[in-house]
Formats: sequence, C-alpha cells, structure tokens
Amino acid sequence: MKKLLMAQLGAEPTVQHFNEIVINLPENEKAGFVKGTFGLAFSEWGNLNVAYREFLVALIKSKRQQFVEFVCKDTVLGEFLYDLKDKELFVKILNLFERPSKKHKISYSKLAFSFLLGFKMDLEVKGLSDKIRYAKVDTDDLVELFELIEKVKLS
Repeated sequence: MKKLLMAQLGAEPTVQHFNEIVINLPENEKAGFVKGTFGLAFSEWGNLNVAYREFLVALIKSKRQQFVEFVCKDTVLGEFLYDLKDKELFVKILNLFERPSKKHKISYSKLAFSFLLGFKMDLEVKGLSDKIRYAKVDTDDLVELFELIEKVKLS
C-alpha cells in the first residue's frame, strides 16, 4: 500500500490529490483504498518522511468520521473503547470544563473526534460535537456529580 500510495502521490502528497485519486477509482475499491491509507498511519508511521506524516494528519482531519469508523470497526483499538456509565453527564462535564474564552479557543469537532477514539458512543463526530457545544449543566447534574464524588471518597 505504501509503495502504491507513494507512486500515485509523489514526494509532495496532498489531500486534494488523494481525493482526486479516490474519485477516479472503481466504486468497489474506494473504501479499501482509504482504509489502507489510514492503516499506514499505524503500520508505517515511524518509516514515513515528514511530508507523508503531515499528509496523513491532514487526511485524517479532513475525514474524521471515516477515521473514527475505521479505528473503531477495523482495528483492534475498537476493542478497547471505554463504555461510560453516564454518557450524558460526561458530555455536560466536557462542556463545563471546555468552555471557550478569549484565551482558550475550542474546536468541538476536535474534542468530539478525540472523545470517540477513546469512548463507546453511538454518535458521529458532528452529532457529538453539537451535543458538547450545546450541553448545559444544571443543579441536578451538579448534585449527581457531587454524589458520585462522595461515593468515591467513601469507597
């Protein structure tokens, strides 16, 4: 896969060029080509030059949802996703802690992407991003959180 990709993308790979290659592939080969390219980020990372590392980072950023699906469904890492007890409360806490300010810019898509690479959740990056952005913590949530903290202290 690495040799095939390098032969088609050359020394200066770009996401635009990659997308042009994918568009011209037969329909039954597109998904496999993208997954194979994602796989290089795992299997060949240490052997790739800076240009290809930067390309893979840019590609993954541009195809965050596809990459999450690849990692969770097509790699062993999907077996290690953590299943949260209270996903809704966790999302609200994320919103509470990751509030944007003048000094702290937030990318909710990046936050959702990172979250989905570590936790089981039946949402897409865009949907989770919106959930985090618009989640509101109310007093009942804080009471629940404090009760959980108290249980941990007592155990």
